[in-house]
Amino acid sequence: MGKETSIVEKLELAVPGFHGYKKKELLREDDRLVRGKVADIIAQARREMERAIQRCAMVNCAQLMALDTMRKKLMALESRVRHAEAGYRGYFDRVKFKEEELNRLIEYDAKMVELAEDILNGIGAINGQIANPQALGMAVLELDDKLNSFEEVLSKRMSFAAGE
Repeated sequence: MGKETSIVEKLELAVPGFHGYKKKELLREDDRLVRGKVADIIAQARREMERAIQRCAMVNCAQLMALDTMRKKLMALESRVRHAEAGYRGYFDRVKFKEEELNRLIEYDAKMVELAEDILNGIGAINGQIANPQALGMAVLELDDKLNSFEEVLSKRMSFAAGE
């Protein structure tokens, strides 16, 4: 029986080059790497959503407007994650770093990666249900919940990292 993977190890596996905020001089770089990875996943999800919208338009499904609204939300989230100020100056300019604070930041990062991947998988479910109106409606509702959860975690992380 193998040992369970820690949250830092999971992030290191998901985000190439991530150092776990181990060295103060790498904090901004690790932050940029995590946000870049999350933004890339969200961008991939947006592209999959665009594919779903095209397929939905071809079969004249009733969820077209909802899918387009979610596509716009994905665009906004991608931009918000990718173009946030590097390092969140309020947090990373502090002189002393408490391990507890870094652990909390790592938890937010891991949750963002996990939720971004859930969003991508949710769009895959939507693509698979375009021809089934009832299943498509449920998949759209589930994806909307995932997007709202991601937004909430992102807002909390940004507030925390800004020292609020």
